[in-house]
Amino acid sequence: MLKCSLVEFVEFYKVLALFSLVLQILVFLLIIIAMGLKARRKLRLHGIVMLAAVGLHTVTLLVVMAPSFSIGLIPYISENPLTPISLISIVHGAAGLLAWLLGTWIVFTWRLSASLQNCTRKKGAMRATLVLWLIALILGFIIYLNFYTTILSL
Repeated sequence: MLKCSLVEFVEFYKVLALFSLVLQILVFLLIIIAMGLKARRKLRLHGIVMLAAVGLHTVTLLVVMAPSFSIGLIPYISENPLTPISLISIVHGAAGLLAWLLGTWIVFTWRLSASLQNCTRKKGAMRATLVLWLIALILGFIIYLNFYTTILSL
């Protein structure tokens, strides 16, 4: 069985958290690119870039965020339920999960269709997804600063 010290374990999660943050910044850049494409009426290309953003976000969620949340944050929240960082973590998880579910639903129901009819009906869901994802991104950055830097301590 592989054994590591607590310091090695924390360092591993520090690197993993930084990797996750970098991937989420890439997702953010993809969203900005997709919004530019939408503004230029290149809607199919907008959808393809958003598909890439949702795909990258899904990988990050499954490989980094879900394990990190279950192994690190849930025990921390259980022991410190009313601290600001625990409450921020709960809202981050809920907003992020809802954004991922909505984004996945939007992308899968679109299915690379050339028809814009399905897209216009989902405009409200797309906006809600963007707002939820931005909330999760900002709160995730706060969580990162709290646990992995000395910049913020909540």
